[in-house]
Amino acid sequence: MRRMPESSSCDVAVIGAGIGGYVAAIRASQLGMKAAVIEGGKVGGTCVNNGCIPTVALLTCTSLLEKIKRSEDYGINVKDVSVNYEKVMMRKEAVVNRLADGVKYLLRKNDVRLVEGWGAIKSHSQVDVETIDGKKQRIEARNIVIATGSKPKEMPNAQFDGDQIIATDEALRLNTPPESIAIVGGGILGVEFAQIFRSLGAEVNILERMPCILPSMDGDLGKAFQRILEKRGIKIFTTVSSESVKTKGGEVHLSATSLGSSIDLETEKILITVGRKPFTKGLNLEKVGVQLRDDFIAVDEHMRTNIPNIYAVGDVTGGRLFAHAAFAEGIVAAENVAGMETSFNHRAVPACVYTSPEIASVGLSEEEAVELGYDISLGRFPYTANGRALALGERDGFVKIVTDKETDEILGVHILGPNASNLISEAVVAMRLECTSEELSKAIHPHPSLSEAIMEAALDVSAGAIHI
Repeated sequence: MRRMPESSSCDVAVIGAGIGGYVAAIRASQLGMKAAVIEGGKVGGTCVNNGCIPTVALLTCTSLLEKIKRSEDYGINVKDVSVNYEKVMMRKEAVVNRLADGVKYLLRKNDVRLVEGWGAIKSHSQVDVETIDGKKQRIEARNIVIATGSKPKEMPNAQFDGDQIIATDEALRLNTPPESIAIVGGGILGVEFAQIFRSLGAEVNILERMPCILPSMDGDLGKAFQRILEKRGIKIFTTVSSESVKTKGGEVHLSATSLGSSIDLETEKILITVGRKPFTKGLNLEKVGVQLRDDFIAVDEHMRTNIPNIYAVGDVTGGRLFAHAAFAEGIVAAENVAGMETSFNHRAVPACVYTSPEIASVGLSEEEAVELGYDISLGRFPYTANGRALALGERDGFVKIVTDKETDEILGVHILGPNASNLISEAVVAMRLECTSEELSKAIHPHPSLSEAIMEAALDVSAGAIHI
């Protein structure tokens, strides 16, 4: 006789314990609902384990290394600098493990039940779980939140082999840094890993299909940062097509074309960073009728699917594939489950690149604003004219503000420079409140500070900047 799975019930069953999933579960519990979160891998998801946290941990080390190499500029003499790569990786793992343990603690603290296993939607109110110890469970749930995330996308002619042709997951677990690496994809992940490996001594090539790196960001950011990377010895090829990859012995051979010229590279490894695809395998979405859009789960502004009691958050929805967006979406989903009718604001989602210098952006780029038909005004301010930046020895970069010329409302803010990922929060709040550049320019900023560059860029919208 077939054994029926053990059964339990809850108000909200969340499939996936990445940042979108565990936040949704915790917020649901805060609102008085009984919540369970199902995870067959590591708690914390991609961000904590294989994404932004370990990447930023490595970038912190390599950025410090680059600053030490420039120590004579500050009057400090440092000799015989070397890298203990094993300790660098141990530090990265310690940061990851501390945060993952912290997520487990938060789930316990908020009375969220963690079910360690793989979930599949049986019906609109049932989730079947195969636990990591091989048992079967059935969870009866009034509401379901799908938060299964995404995984790296392969290229048709360059399948991952985990050794020579790798994704970012493998790049974060290398026992030794490569002597040479070609990075296919010049987006956020591509340039971050380019800087990591270049700082560790690798020969680095970036190949990008678009005319400039960082194609999803304002064009001025991509052009300026490309010059910075090239000065550091990173070779960048843009408008790349017809990539062909072959492995032979201990090397990978890559052939492509760029602006009509042929590219032939022999490299130790190839890192593919051409995008991500949703992780929906085994969820039974077709069976229960959840609609997809370009393979991602289609949701409305309430993070609700076409089935009223099934929600989806994070990368699996194909929106902005950022951890902070998943965080916000998780809260929105939980609050809508509780009947609060909260909506997700797509307008003010920041994007950050944790290189040195950092890059951060929110809202419309200049190109996007023009394409949408806005008559725009621009304000700019360079860090070469900012006292704090000069004192820090960080002169590269600028702040750029895009506004609607008619209303002066801020449409986008773009920063290249030190601490950009922290500074962009001021712009996020300003845009959330539909602030004008005049209002932003009249907010008193401390001196000396990097944030003064934002104030001066706002003043420059009306040609009122003081220090340029």
